Amino acid sequence: MSIDITQFDADDRIDREQWDDHVRTSRGGTLFHTFDMLELIERHASADLYPFIGYKGQEPVGVFPVFELSKGGISAAFSPPPRMGIPSMGPAPLNDGHLKRRKAERRLRRFVEGCLESIDERIGPRYSRVCTSVGVDDPRPFTWNEFDASPRHTYVLAIDRDPEDLKQSFSKSLRRYLDPDEDDAERFRIEERGTEAIEFIHEQVTARYEAQDRTYTVPLEFLLEAYETLPAGRLRPYVGAVDGDLASGILVFEGPSTIYYSAGGGKPDVDFPINDLLHWRIIRDARDRGIERYDLCGANTKRICTYKSKFNPDLATYYEVERGTPVMNAVSSLYRRLR
Repeated sequence: MSIDITQFDADDRIDREQWDDHVRTSRGGTLFHTFDMLELIERHASADLYPFIGYKGQEPVGVFPVFELSKGGISAAFSPPPRMGIPSMGPAPLNDGHLKRRKAERRLRRFVEGCLESIDERIGPRYSRVCTSVGVDDPRPFTWNEFDASPRHTYVLAIDRDPEDLKQSFSKSLRRYLDPDEDDAERFRIEERGTEAIEFIHEQVTARYEAQDRTYTVPLEFLLEAYETLPAGRLRPYVGAVDGDLASGILVFEGPSTIYYSAGGGKPDVDFPINDLLHWRIIRDARDRGIERYDLCGANTKRICTYKSKFNPDLATYYEVERGTPVMNAVSSLYRRLR
């Protein structure tokens, strides 16, 4: 039986709940696949959302949100869109855990190929880019359809452990800062705050990028709306003060089982390990809420790896897949500079 690809009806509240149920049960589903998040991204990315869903008969076999960006009459397809700080998206397979390898691979291939056909029909992109989630470890349905695939990496830390055992798994150079003496403990304060913390972190990250001749492209308005309109706790801004002055902050997105580092934690202008203590507070708070994993990101950048590997996380692989005509090489190069 073939797989039918249809575009999801965003106006039907029952369908929206079903979409999010699919995301929760998929091995490739993430917070960024949920429908409220997709609509928020669509508004701030100046893109058009195509939420594809595939069926084998009456059984859903996967969801695949895709965004169209158009400039000068030339369209490109992305999942996730650029400049938004979203780490991954792509296809989220469904109901394949019971299948043997041959049938599971055939279903995934047909689902992805069906979505690619729909993308070509409805968008007609000259350039396409998809970053899969770590739950989707097979890029071949894309490479068999003229995409180039590159492995990418992230750090994932299991935090559903005893806090002391978790801390002992960290590097010695990190552990020594997590139990400050009485004098140091009086110097710092870490809190989860609101919109003013988001503005502080965004300003700090922007300045850090500018100092490196780079541009931080995530819109402040996107982060503020995420905090104000998504369900409580989806975006959590943590800030740390040293000697009464804000020194650093970290933004994390939170899904049902995973928190995702988003931004912050650059080098503060204080001689104090405030970022180590920020991460440790984020980890402990999330664990207390029943969160299982912390996606630390940063595993593709050598400079950042040196720091984040101190938490002894697992190295997880996802895939960047791209397809485009030669005239769109400039689009690809521009995107890579901006992301």
